[in-house]
Amino acid sequence: MTVKEDKDAKQKPFAEGLFYQPTSSSEKPHLIGSKCSVCGYVSFPKTTVCPICIKEGTMNEVALGTKGKINSFTIARVAPQGFEAPYIAASVDLPEGPRVFAMITGCEPLEEALEIGTEAELVIEKLREDEEGNEVIGYKFRPV
Repeated sequence: MTVKEDKDAKQKPFAEGLFYQPTSSSEKPHLIGSKCSVCGYVSFPKTTVCPICIKEGTMNEVALGTKGKINSFTIARVAPQGFEAPYIAASVDLPEGPRVFAMITGCEPLEEALEIGTEAELVIEKLREDEEGNEVIGYKFRPV
């Protein structure tokens, strides 16, 4: 039975608490980070202890922007089990400060498809299927 035929199949995030998946078309997805109320440091993923102040209880959950700039990227020609190669893996600098590691979607996995500094937007997409046929979803970035 394929996923499309399985009425019980659903989407599952690959990890809880990393991103917000919109429930309506008027919303946008966003990553979930944290910001220190003492020094202003912003982290992704969210954390409870500020790595700069080394103070517990100063980090508050924040929604991070939906756009960033590609800092570096590579073409992965071998994939972990359950994933398909080739794909583009990149580090994306967010305007709030964090550098996020993510897969890139929306372009061919070729060196000439991207440039350092390319603007990219956050998208939530299928990463793979689990053993029960559910879509495992996660965050990716797409060139703008």
